[in-house]
Amino acid sequence: MSYAITPADFAFLEDQVNTKNLYGSDSSLTNIFLLTPKYNTRLFLQDKILLRYYSGNENRTGWAFPIPLKNAGDNYLKEAFSFMLNLSKEEGLLNSFCLFTQEEKNLFDTMLRNHFSARHIEWKTNRNDADYIYLQKNLAELSGSSFQKKRNHISRFMRIYGDDWTFKSFPENDLAEDILLLEEKWFNENNVSEDKALLLEKESISFALENADLFKLTGGVLYIKNEAAAFTLASPVSEDTLDIHFEKALSEYGANGAYAVINNQFAKKSSSYIYLNREEDMGVEGLRKAKLSYKPDIILEKFYGKLF
Repeated sequence: MSYAITPADFAFLEDQVNTKNLYGSDSSLTNIFLLTPKYNTRLFLQDKILLRYYSGNENRTGWAFPIPLKNAGDNYLKEAFSFMLNLSKEEGLLNSFCLFTQEEKNLFDTMLRNHFSARHIEWKTNRNDADYIYLQKNLAELSGSSFQKKRNHISRFMRIYGDDWTFKSFPENDLAEDILLLEEKWFNENNVSEDKALLLEKESISFALENADLFKLTGGVLYIKNEAAAFTLASPVSEDTLDIHFEKALSEYGANGAYAVINNQFAKKSSSYIYLNREEDMGVEGLRKAKLSYKPDIILEKFYGKLF
C-alpha cells in the first residue's frame, strides 16, 4: 500500500494544524492519512491552509472544509476558495464539496455571499455520513436507566467469563502483534465476499501500528482465557475529542458482550477527553441501532454539494 502523504508531512501537519473546534472523524489527521488509499485523497498546502480533495462516491467526492494552520489569517476561507477554483481548473477536479458540518457549511455560505455573490452551492445531506459523538463520561460510567441494557450486556459477559478476562491498554503495553493476529482472525471471519474495503482496512491497521507513535495511537485489547478477543484503536482529533478508528471482536466473544466491555473499558481509559467520536454508521441498520443505543450527545451531520 502506498500513501500520498509521507510521515514527515504528517509530523509537520500534526504540529501546525489548528484543531480548535474540530470534532468530525474526517478532520482527524490520522483518518485523513489512513483513508488516502480508499478515497484517493489529494492534499494541497496553500498559505497555511490544508486543502483536501476526496474521490469517492457522490457524497464523498470533492473539496472538504479547509483546515487552517496556526496563524492562518481571518480571510483564510476566501483565500482557500480561490485556491480551490484554480486547482480544480489546473488539475481537472470537480467543483464539488463534501463532508461539511452544518457549522462549516454556514461559514462557507457566508463567505460566498460576502465575497463571491455570483456563486452558490446547492447542498444535500446523507444520514449515513453523520458521526456519532458521545460524552466520555457517559460511556465510562453507563449510569442511569438509559444504559441499563448496556450494563446487562456487561453483566452477561461477567457471568459467562467470570474473572477469566483482562483489558490491556495500548501503547502502554506492547500489543501490536496481538492486534494484528486478532485482525487477521476477524478478517478471515468476515471477508466472505472478498470485500476490497475490508482489505484496505486491514492494511490501514497494519500501517497505523507501524506508525503508532507518530499518530499518537491509543487503544487496547480485551483478552479472554489468555486469548485476544477484541481490540480498539483511536487517535486525537483535538484536545477535546478522541476518534475511534477501529473496534472489532471475534464473533464468539462479540455475541457474549465483548463489544460492550471493550467499549466501556476503553472509555474509562480515555478520561482526558470530553468526547469520543465513534464515526458513522454507513447506513448499516444494525450498526445504526447499536450506535444510537449508546445515546450520542451529538449526531454530527455532514453535507455535500456542487458549485453553481
